[in-house]
Amino acid sequence: MSRLILPLFCLLLAACAGSDPANISVSPAANGRQSTFFIQAVRAQGHREDLEDRFDLGVRRALEAKGYRYQERAGDLRVIYMLGLDNQTGVIQRPIATSAGVVTQTQIADSEQARLALRILDEASGEVLFQAQLARQLHDPSLSQQAFDDGIAQLLKDFPAHVGR
Repeated sequence: MSRLILPLFCLLLAACAGSDPANISVSPAANGRQSTFFIQAVRAQGHREDLEDRFDLGVRRALEAKGYRYQERAGDLRVIYMLGLDNQTGVIQRPIATSAGVVTQTQIADSEQARLALRILDEASGEVLFQAQLARQLHDPSLSQQAFDDGIAQLLKDFPAHVGR
C-alpha cells in the first residue's frame, strides 16, 4: 500500500497544478457497475488533516446515496483526495463618490481559499473514473458538516449511481 502513495500523490499534485479553478470530469468508463468504495486522504503539504473526518463523511454520504457501499480498507472504487485551506490577503479598491469628486478607497481584506483535488479510481484497472480540481474562496469559514455534505453531493452529481449486477 505504501508504494501506491507516491504515484497517488503525484496524480493529485498534477491535478492541483491545473490553471483552471474548477475542472470536473467523469470518464465514459464510469458505469456504476462497481459496488463498494473506500476513501484515502493523501497527506501532502498543505493538506488539512483536521477537515478529513467531515470530508470523508460527506463523500461517504454522497456515494451511499448513489447506492455504493462503504468499506474501511478496500473496495471496488478508491476515492483519493487532498484538501487544503490557505489564508490570503488581498487588496480591494472601490470608487467612492464625494463632494470633491470620485476617490478610490483601498481596503486590505483577509480571506480563505479552499483547494481540492479529488479522484475516484477503479481499483481493479487503476482507471480514473472521476476527477475534480477546485479552488474557491470560502464565504462560510465555519465549514459545517452540512456544508461539506451539500458541496460534495453537488460535486458528485454527475458520477453514476450504482447499478445492480
